[in-house]
Amino acid sequence: MKIRTQLLELFYLSDQRLNDVPMLVSIRKGLTYLIPLLLLGSFSLLIMSLPIPAYQEMMNRLFGESWTSIPSYIRDGTFNVLSILMVISISYTYAQELGREHNVSPTIAASVALASYIALSGISAEGFSLTNFAARGIFLAIVASGLSSFLYVKLSTVGFLKIRAYTNGADTAFSYALASIFPAAITVTVFAAISSVLTEYFHIANIQDFIQDFFCGIFLKLDSQFLSGILFICMVHILWFFGVHGSNVLEPAAQTLFAPGTEVNHALLASGQAPDIIFTKTFFDSFVLMGGCGSTLCLVVALLLVGKYKNQKSLAKLSVLPLMFNINELIVFGLPIVLNPIFLIPFLGVPILLTVTSFLAISQGLVPYTIHTVEWTTPILLSGYTATQSISGSILQLFNFILGTVCYIPFVRLSESASKEQLRLNLRRVYDAYRQNEERGYPPSLLSRHDEIGNTARFLAADLSSDIKNGKVMLYYQPQIDYDGSVFGVEALLRWKHDTYGFIYPPLAISLAEEANLIDSLGNWIFSQSCSDIRTIRQAGYEDLSLSVNVSAVQLENEEFIPRLKEILEKNSLSRQLLQIEITEQIALAGSKKIIEQISSIKKLGIKLAMDDFGMGHSSLRYLKEYDFDTIKLDGSLVREVASSMNCRNIISSIVYLSKSLNCSVIAEYVEEEEQREALYELGCERYQGYLYS
Repeated sequence: MKIRTQLLELFYLSDQRLNDVPMLVSIRKGLTYLIPLLLLGSFSLLIMSLPIPAYQEMMNRLFGESWTSIPSYIRDGTFNVLSILMVISISYTYAQELGREHNVSPTIAASVALASYIALSGISAEGFSLTNFAARGIFLAIVASGLSSFLYVKLSTVGFLKIRAYTNGADTAFSYALASIFPAAITVTVFAAISSVLTEYFHIANIQDFIQDFFCGIFLKLDSQFLSGILFICMVHILWFFGVHGSNVLEPAAQTLFAPGTEVNHALLASGQAPDIIFTKTFFDSFVLMGGCGSTLCLVVALLLVGKYKNQKSLAKLSVLPLMFNINELIVFGLPIVLNPIFLIPFLGVPILLTVTSFLAISQGLVPYTIHTVEWTTPILLSGYTATQSISGSILQLFNFILGTVCYIPFVRLSESASKEQLRLNLRRVYDAYRQNEERGYPPSLLSRHDEIGNTARFLAADLSSDIKNGKVMLYYQPQIDYDGSVFGVEALLRWKHDTYGFIYPPLAISLAEEANLIDSLGNWIFSQSCSDIRTIRQAGYEDLSLSVNVSAVQLENEEFIPRLKEILEKNSLSRQLLQIEITEQIALAGSKKIIEQISSIKKLGIKLAMDDFGMGHSSLRYLKEYDFDTIKLDGSLVREVASSMNCRNIISSIVYLSKSLNCSVIAEYVEEEEQREALYELGCERYQGYLYS
């Protein structure tokens, strides 16, 4: 247990340190933003190249021989310009993360990074190919976008490099553009100069070719086929771990060193000789990269088997279909695996282990050599059979799949243990942000934030929506009691126990429901459930018990609020006189025309009206008369100090006097001690609600 705790602390600290490096975080986020296009490009390739003859014949018959033109154009707009897309996304994200304090435009930063990348790529050099902007250019794209963004943001902080001009007609975009002239010019010039130096002094006219030759040279220096294969897999996954698309970066090396092996094996077999090349590109795609990098199909199944967190299991379910075709971006960036130290060991270890098991199976003659090229998007089991033309290829895949899943299971459990502390921290940040807005009187705006607070709030809102539908939210009933101890009413209190976070602060749950447009469905459920419960309580003998339910301004703005309320009351045969609707003082003071009309309609129905949290300091006494309240509920801040503060006592005494003159009853909330109750009774308040009773 002690070792496990120490490991968790080590992983947590490592994760925090990695996430404190802005460039690494920007690379991860930038690539995450490209998931829609990566998925689109992957599926277009899958549609074109699925190696099932019957499928290909059917598509030709249904759509003609040129049916592949649309998916091929999609591929041109995604995979064939992938490095350009990555430059824009990563640089924009970096400037967005760091540029706020320096007043830097992310759009201009992305434009500068793109210009720098193209200047460095040598587009005007002889022999340049547009394929340099596809997968083979990704490594250069990531380096160029990172360095150019860093340089541009730094130069933008230098005061004398900024041109400032303020005219009556100039907008913000013009001011940004003018201030960016010199930082942008210097940044692009630096990268153009680097390209010139590489060409003139090092004779590197095409830097992508140089990178390809560099990686190929590393593998060629190894005489052992086995060692070169292991090194290749290691490098692919190390790059992936840092958010770099390792398979695409090393694609040139794979095409040069491993792709021809399948054709050589096929030719040897056709000539009556035995194949002798184990490590082919098809070998890695079929037997090692199942589900994509890190054998992520194994990870997803492990999550579904032993995972406890609903959001992670939902992500796993969403990822299953893409992973069947080796499209892994959703799980790699969504979980995430990138920059996640807990998954580093299995993410590297499982592919290496599967490389060894597959090598042994083929070298010992248990499985045939790969003799047919198979597209990397071909599903597991089918790819194993197609590559080897033997069912034993599928059996090897199944064995590797089970082995990889077993290896991932303990790390899934370890990850969830480490996540608990991070989840508590994230929830604390959400609470702090909510309470800051609450104290300042600002409407909370959590779901629109683009940070960890926003992410956590969105997860909570999604789970709240699911739990409302599945009946996992609850109502507690706090009794309202006379001085003599008799119960005359109850207030319905929403309680939401989240599967991961436990009980959520009720005002936060309501706020999230309002932001996520769930408040109407939640409000309908609260009225339906509370009226049903009160009917049950009345049948038990408490016939005169009243029910208090809080409503928000958003609910009152809804045209359907009154009709639904009438329907619920009629369905439960509940007297309207027994229902009391509570509104806050803020709603009354800020009451729009629509809210005033709705409140008037409530009173006309015979439903009672209560003002909650009265006495917070914004009171306008005329609202007591205009809204015709039946009950005033004293704010808890007054009640808590009634025994010790003369000012609170005087305020409460005045409220009680005014309320009685207007025929309103007064209820004191947050009564927790006998001393408070006695002080309130002396001031004329004879009705209470709080932990003193329940």
